[in-house]
Amino acid sequence: MKFCIVGYPVRHSISPRLYNEYFRLLNMPHFYDFAEIAPDVFDEEIKRVLSECDGFNVTIPHKERIIPYVEPTKEATKIQAVNCVHGRKGYNTDWIGVLMSLEGTSVEEPVLVIGAGGTARALLYALLEMGIRDITVTNRTLDRAKSLGFPVKVVPFERLKESVRNSKSLFNTTSVGMKGERFDLSEEDLANLSLVYDVIYFETPLLDLARRAGVRHVVRGNLMFYYQAMENLKIWGLYDDETFKKVFGEVLS
Repeated sequence: MKFCIVGYPVRHSISPRLYNEYFRLLNMPHFYDFAEIAPDVFDEEIKRVLSECDGFNVTIPHKERIIPYVEPTKEATKIQAVNCVHGRKGYNTDWIGVLMSLEGTSVEEPVLVIGAGGTARALLYALLEMGIRDITVTNRTLDRAKSLGFPVKVVPFERLKESVRNSKSLFNTTSVGMKGERFDLSEEDLANLSLVYDVIYFETPLLDLARRAGVRHVVRGNLMFYYQAMENLKIWGLYDDETFKKVFGEVLS
């Protein structure tokens, strides 16, 4: 069976390494590859991926654009983002990753979410499923935040500092920090927070700042990645608990 990850850019993803090592240890004759598709050729290239692959993952910036080409589940339809495909069915496993990664962690309100893309939609869906209601979203493109379709407040990105200071929990769903970029925030801005969660699966400047500011709960995106990857394998009918735990620990160590 053939699998891949669809995105642009996507060569930084550790998914091929994770899944291929998993397949190797289980002696499965499967292969997981990159499928880097530029936005201007997406419509023609995604048809090729659908015909060639038994299953695949979707990442930035194609989680919403893939929807017309698959049959989305109820959750994926509500979230308006698909990150896992099996056959012609589109799933969203990101929200499950968020939900499970927050087990045992108190998410205090008010909540501030940075970003308004597919990952933000999955996060918001998970928070609302948890019963969180006092949520504000900020994004560089204000109209994109306003069109999310969830019962949240929206503030301009220029009010980031003020919004962080007025919140108890902060979630970053953007790629800021992936290459060492920083938000214009100080330790003092984060002093009132009890939770900082970054969907990026390695240490970022935001998480480092949160630790220095003494934030009680600092959550890295590797937990979300762990649970959504687990769910992907279950959807593909290939999950083995012991092997997955072993491989994940080795690949992300």
